[in-house]
Amino acid sequence: MDILDFENSSYSVNLRKLTRKARLGFGYQDIKNIMIQDILIMNKHKELIKIYYGLDKITFMDDILEECGIGEDVRIEKPGKIRDLEERSKMVNKAMDIVKARKKEEVAAFREMAKEMREELKKDKEANK
Repeated sequence: MDILDFENSSYSVNLRKLTRKARLGFGYQDIKNIMIQDILIMNKHKELIKIYYGLDKITFMDDILEECGIGEDVRIEKPGKIRDLEERSKMVNKAMDIVKARKKEEVAAFREMAKEMREELKKDKEANK
């Protein structure tokens, strides 16, 4: 079931603020029963962003929203959703751009750290000769 089909079904929930240990319990079969933290590890941020902007009564803890590229300046009042599909798509893409930029920064920092460690190992080997 696609998440957009789910919102038009007769299923009803109260406002839910999901934590890292929470499970969606609905929607996409591949992430339905997986904890939010594992969805983030799997780099499926886009699905969580779509859920945030597309469903009235689902939100996430602030740290999850930040990790999904949804800063305080682009958050919406809950219960509530962005009804205009074009605007929703723009917001999802904007948040994904932030997520991708952060991932690039993390990879660059990791590469730099690995380079420094290799250089240090090389110096240690030369010093032990």
